[in-house]
Amino acid sequence: METGAPPSFGAELWGRRYAIVYLALVVRFVIEIGRWHDPHTGFSSLIDFGDQFAARRVASLSDVPLYTFARSSGYDGQFYAQLAVAGNPLDPELDRALDAPGYRARRALLPALVHLAGLGRPAWIIQIYALANLLCFLILAALLARWWFPPTDLHNLLRWAGTLFGAGLMVSVTRSLTDGPALLVIALGGRMLEQNRRWLGAAILGAAGLVRETSVLCAAAFAPTAPAERRAWPRALPAALLCVAPTFLWGAILALHYGGGAGSRNFDLPFVCFAKKVVEIFHLWRSGGFDLHTRTELFSVVALGTQAGSMLLRPRPDRVWWRIGAAFSVLLLCLGWAVWEGSPSAAARAVLPLTLAFNLLAPRTRRGLMLVLAGNLTVLSAFSIVESVPTEQTTFGRGVTCVYPPGWHLPEHLGRHTWRWASGSAVLTLHNPTPQALLATLDFEIASVTPRTVRLHAGDGTRVADRSIVLAARKRIPERYGPFALPPGDTPIAFVTTEPAWTESVSSGRPLTFALHNLYLAITPAPPGP
Repeated sequence: METGAPPSFGAELWGRRYAIVYLALVVRFVIEIGRWHDPHTGFSSLIDFGDQFAARRVASLSDVPLYTFARSSGYDGQFYAQLAVAGNPLDPELDRALDAPGYRARRALLPALVHLAGLGRPAWIIQIYALANLLCFLILAALLARWWFPPTDLHNLLRWAGTLFGAGLMVSVTRSLTDGPALLVIALGGRMLEQNRRWLGAAILGAAGLVRETSVLCAAAFAPTAPAERRAWPRALPAALLCVAPTFLWGAILALHYGGGAGSRNFDLPFVCFAKKVVEIFHLWRSGGFDLHTRTELFSVVALGTQAGSMLLRPRPDRVWWRIGAAFSVLLLCLGWAVWEGSPSAAARAVLPLTLAFNLLAPRTRRGLMLVLAGNLTVLSAFSIVESVPTEQTTFGRGVTCVYPPGWHLPEHLGRHTWRWASGSAVLTLHNPTPQALLATLDFEIASVTPRTVRLHAGDGTRVADRSIVLAARKRIPERYGPFALPPGDTPIAFVTTEPAWTESVSSGRPLTFALHNLYLAITPAPPGP
């Protein structure tokens, strides 16, 4: 019996077109995250350490290179990273290091696992914690494609991509938060319940509550399909108790240790802050047009409103994921202004289980396809979230700071690349806040529009020779200056050039001599004297 000819290469590719798109999207995302890597500080920029909290960090981070955002309070990930470094969420040092220790320590499971993976070494822990969300993202991407959204059709592609590349998960990955890891654990627990493995599912969902405490809402998954059915409740209640007990017991321990936690602004009466956000978007559009921030928040409100509306208006209590989605729909409507404010707001990541439940349950019809598109509009914000604008680093190890006195123009950036132009000869002022002398090494790139020579001269007591740098026109060269002594207090580093400045343009008229790119200050303890 003759068999047909094997399919052509083109036909084989076409048959696997959706799998190729899945793979291409994941690879592209990994490449984009790779661009956050800094040669000095690794992936710590994903944690978003702010200089306003630099003086309060746990002591074991004083010698760890951290990408610190200038003129910034940073983001929540910096506190969970310090929980991971401390290892013990009840460590007295966390009272000062964290903005709200009783609140942050509720989410102790991810930091604890990272501490173990990093073998207690702060430098390793920081890098592992920074990439933990990416690892959870990759695992979730594989599980979604295997369990619920295989790469077979357009419906699955949109639902898979909408769950992974929406604003909620993108913010979690690029800010090193607990929302993405919690969604992964909830997905595992929900799958166990779908397979009627009730007790294993309850235990996994109980663990999810220790990753992010709002995961206790998944206890709704154990509600009987028919609430009036008396025989179902004796089985449902113990499983629901196993789901919520770890979170409540841990919360009680933290309350005794730290007192009351923060987070009171996270909740409000139903619809109040949702409506307030809609009004804010309208005013933003009226005053500033349809700019990036307005679009981002409009997509979020429309998408989350569609998800919650679909859950609450199309009840399917027989489905595990509807019960989870309905619980998080109620949470969405009760979120406070602290969750809705800003751009991108925290709302999309606060209800990530709702996004997964919506994509699992939206009807697979032509109208359902339109519903899926509306419910996943925040995918349109993914690129702008991943392309977060960096700021120059001005705070370094041991709390040493770098100040740009008059003579420097404002910082500029292109992608994740930052620099400053000098208007003539200029000085960097390095401030050592500690009572001990330190060793410092300046790493930077330097460039000029016109050929010139720049001489570096450090202040008295630094014991380092002057350095002359010869620059060719429009060529950036790497330089290292040091190590040199950095005594307590201020130390000036002078950049002297005698060639005339170049005028940028007739319109701006900025005088430009040279630019320092990606400046970094490596700090180490000074060796003991003889």
